[in-house]
Amino acid sequence: MILSNHHFLSYGGLLPEEGNIVRSTQNGLSRRQLLAASLALPVIGSLPGIARAAGLLTSTDFHQLCVVLTGKDNFNPEFSRRILKALTQKDSNFPVRANDLRESLKAADLTDMSNFASYAQQNKDLASVALSIISACYLGYTGTPAMDATPAVGHPVDDATFITYVGALMYAPTKDTTVIPSYARGRTNYWVNPPSAQNAG
Repeated sequence: MILSNHHFLSYGGLLPEEGNIVRSTQNGLSRRQLLAASLALPVIGSLPGIARAAGLLTSTDFHQLCVVLTGKDNFNPEFSRRILKALTQKDSNFPVRANDLRESLKAADLTDMSNFASYAQQNKDLASVALSIISACYLGYTGTPAMDATPAVGHPVDDATFITYVGALMYAPTKDTTVIPSYARGRTNYWVNPPSAQNAG
């Protein structure tokens, strides 16, 4: 991992600048100590408080963003982490854009989706970020699956990434009356004969 002065300074002075590291090495800091310090950087960056101070998006921040966008307080944090990872793999700048969205929603005092339509009209770039997150939450995948990968609609390849199947929010509205389609629930061709209740009388 190559780090610039900006990366060191973004941690609020917790780590020395490159020049100071060089001078410390000349004054007796061993290569092993320098290597240990460099390996600590990802760990330090993963701490929520430090990450926020550096203007970075934490997994907790992103989960709260998913909760706001879906209106589901019980949305699974693991799904949030998967969505963040998948969308970041597709677009390395996604965490920055998602953090911009989070800050923008806070500034607009938008805590649910009741006024999202008007917000989207005024913030089209950020609205597209929101829709990519909402889509993943409801469909259970990011990108475009093979069955929809059509050059005519701008999706020439299958770039879908699985998030969840049974946890996809699109199944929630009918969960009390229909099962989530998956495997057959009886023997082969069990559905040929009508249910016994239909044979009575």
